[in-house]
Amino acid sequence: MAGLSLAACGDGEGNNESELDGKQLGSLTAEEADEVCDELRGEAEAISKEDTCELTGVASSAFGMECETAKQECISAPEAPEEPEEPAACGASSFEGCTATVAEARACIAAMSNAIKAITCESTFADIVAIQPAECVALQEKCPEAFEDEEEEAEGP
Repeated sequence: MAGLSLAACGDGEGNNESELDGKQLGSLTAEEADEVCDELRGEAEAISKEDTCELTGVASSAFGMECETAKQECISAPEAPEEPEEPAACGASSFEGCTATVAEARACIAAMSNAIKAITCESTFADIVAIQPAECVALQEKCPEAFEDEEEEAEGP
């Protein structure tokens, strides 16, 4: 998921995001959790349509379609109208019991984003499946509940 960094910056109210870096996710106030969620969501939303379409192309190649063809079809497809959607659940209750720090969560999301952005039509489907950045190990160990759905999907029926 190319070099994006989550730079610490103030919000104009004297709160500096770097002040949260050492806090455990499970100890955040509701307001702090919302701030962190918004930031992490923003990192994920920074993945471009081209990156998404390249990922789609590689996934399609596993089913016999040419990656470049699938990528170009995806890029050429009209943008779906923006429908207001409920963001994925994120907030203080999502972090309950999680002992990973805000900095560890930021590092994981940035690494995932960079790993996705690094996928090209030269990549294989196995490269997609293997996206498990080292930066996410601590988060997965300290917040296993956050990864339960992904692990259940990966295991299959």
